[in-house]
Order: sequence, then structure tokens, then C-alpha cells
Amino acid sequence: MKEKILLDTDIGTEVDDAITLAYLLANPACDLVGVTTSCGESVRRAELASVLCRAADRPDVPIHAGCEEPLFVPQMEKYAPQAAILDTW
Repeated sequence: MKEKILLDTDIGTEVDDAITLAYLLANPACDLVGVTTSCGESVRRAELASVLCRAADRPDVPIHAGCEEPLFVPQMEKYAPQAAILDTW
């Protein structure tokens, strides 16, 4: 039986989240039920996750942009610099 995974990510700041998403998309033991993004520029982060899902031929994975500002603590990841690639994608 596949393991159901919901990935909550701040993809777009450093490469670790992109690698994690690529791994989950390629892993036959994983049932990726969705991706949520948070932190600054969460919509751009969701777009990055969408690019990776489509590149892996998995447009069926639901992706939802979350809150851009934390409720109780200062924002640590305000920008998604890796999203610059979206302009040429």
C-alpha cells in the first residue's frame, strides 16, 4: 500500500524543497495527495510546485497556496528567489 503524503513546503528559497518534491513525485511507494505552500510569495511558490508536478507528468496533484504572513511570529522567508525562472518557463 502506498504511503499518503501531503507536502507543506516553502519551495523557492533553497533547493531542498524542490528535491523533496521531485523525490516524492518519483517514488512509487508514495501517494502524493497534495502540496501546500507557505511563507512570502506563496502563490509564486505554488507555481514552482506546479512546474515540477507537470514536468513529472503529474498535473493531477492538487496544489494550494497558503498564508503569506505568519500569525504569531515574524516572517522568515519573505521571497522566493527561485521563482524568477517562472518568467521564462
